Amino acid sequence: MRNIILFLVFGVLGFLFYESSSFLGACSGIAIFLFGVMCLKNGFSNFSTFIERVLKKWANTATKSLVFGAISTMIMQSSGLVSVLAISFLSAGFITLGQGIGIIFGANVGTTIVAWVIAIAGVKFDISSITMPLLIFGVILNFQSSKTTKAFGSILCGIGFFFLGISFVKSGFNELKDIVDIAQYGQMSGILGVSTFVLVGILLTVIMQSSNASLLVAITILAAGQMSYENALGFAIGSNIGSTVMAIIGSIGTSIAGKRLAAAHLLFNSVTALIAVIFLHQMIYVVRLFCEAVGIASDDYILQLTAFHTLFNLVGITLMMPFIEKMVWFLEKVIVDKKAKEYEPIYLNHAIVGYPDTAIEALKNEMEHLYDNCFMVLTYAIGFTRKEIHSDTPFREIIARKKLYRRDVDFDNFYKKNIKYLFDKIFDFATIAQTHTNDKEQVNEIAHIKNAARKAVESIHQLKMLYHNFKEAAQTQNEALRDLYNEMRIDLAELLRSIENLEKSSDENIQIILSSIRKGSILLDQIDDNAINKIEKLILDNKITATNVSTILNDIDTANKVSKDLLSMTQHLYAAYYAPAPISDSLVSPKITDSKLQ
Repeated sequence: MRNIILFLVFGVLGFLFYESSSFLGACSGIAIFLFGVMCLKNGFSNFSTFIERVLKKWANTATKSLVFGAISTMIMQSSGLVSVLAISFLSAGFITLGQGIGIIFGANVGTTIVAWVIAIAGVKFDISSITMPLLIFGVILNFQSSKTTKAFGSILCGIGFFFLGISFVKSGFNELKDIVDIAQYGQMSGILGVSTFVLVGILLTVIMQSSNASLLVAITILAAGQMSYENALGFAIGSNIGSTVMAIIGSIGTSIAGKRLAAAHLLFNSVTALIAVIFLHQMIYVVRLFCEAVGIASDDYILQLTAFHTLFNLVGITLMMPFIEKMVWFLEKVIVDKKAKEYEPIYLNHAIVGYPDTAIEALKNEMEHLYDNCFMVLTYAIGFTRKEIHSDTPFREIIARKKLYRRDVDFDNFYKKNIKYLFDKIFDFATIAQTHTNDKEQVNEIAHIKNAARKAVESIHQLKMLYHNFKEAAQTQNEALRDLYNEMRIDLAELLRSIENLEKSSDENIQIILSSIRKGSILLDQIDDNAINKIEKLILDNKITATNVSTILNDIDTANKVSKDLLSMTQHLYAAYYAPAPISDSLVSPKITDSKLQ
């Protein structure tokens, strides 16, 4: 169906291009303009690490987030792109919802700055003569081997195509007015005209996925005298609302936080548009006063349109900026996080894969999610609850007072759905993220996360073989056999408790815990010898039979492998605390790993 619609659109456009070279020129200009925006986006994407670090440093308050949003939109020429990036960063846990809203507000300010550039440099003055040198220099730089040089080449090409597109659109609409009388539609008066062009602005922005491109159309049609000033204002208001569509599309498949930010974008732009429509004449009056004060002619409707676009965005920001915290509260109440499926990734979003710091943060958070799933099945398999692991109650005391394994668990199904599927997603995302950075530290950090995920999954795979024997031993009448298996369960439970304690510890305490774990890991190699001696004594005392021995030894060995996998996982997650050599998979330690790799 989609291909059929696309074919029909191409057919209609082809016919119109054949009938009108002016229409072809105008559409070519829009295409060149949008291609320029794409070149700018591609050029600046090579500075993704720099953008991330600026964001991390600058976006720690709502005001700074607003400034970041404004500057980045002005540079990248796309408020939609900045909105999608903000949603992606928020979904990865890189910024808060309040900071994300600040960036959205700033993106709207940035759009107004771009509108001034289009109006002054693109329409009021003809600077197309400088576009050709920019394109030539840009292409030359794109043929260089340096990645940074290529990026600058893409940026120069983007600027060149940006202004070349404006020139084509302007000349196209100037010629088109002599063939088609657009004015008969553009001169609709009153609220009907404004409302109609609000809808036109929304529709055109949605189609072109660029509010800047739709503003360019509005400004050039107004400059050609084919649309009334008031209707052009409605067009500008509509372009603001239409710009939210890209953010809404970008929020699909993101976390609940990303969806809340997309809703905040829609709410802000809709409220701002409503204010602009209701107080349209009052704002027109304020714009007229401003233009008189700065020397803009009373009949210069192009700059007055741009001033109006700036005014209603600033009014919206001024009114809503003090209520960001209230907006966050409202969005969290209205857009409720329904119980997510444990096996679905929460933080991984391929829109951020080219931003290494953010991608690593997302991987850390997703690794926490994987560990939570592993922890759930680990605790049940050894006969304890999350609450009991987190408590200070001795495990022997817990065992003495509770009946274990009241219900069965489908290990195979849980492993495939909640563990293996999520692991595959983490591994795939991490592998792609590694290709987007040449920084050795970042590559190593991603490798540690991949290895941690692998060890977590292996621990579950090993424990699957122990579960049924733990369950049978807990219910046996043979006290000696029951005690042997209880010791294994207690050792694993103590390990999990130590791992969980890492999450709540300060850096200093983490070092202490890891140090004790490293020492304790040495004891794992002695367990087999101690176990054999203990089992031999139990046989001599007739407390267990020789037929039990091979099963017990296999289970002890498996329990040790589970411990080593968990310890290796922890060492990868806390690699920063192990200096200075990289952590090898062969190193193990007994009780570690919080998957909260913060």
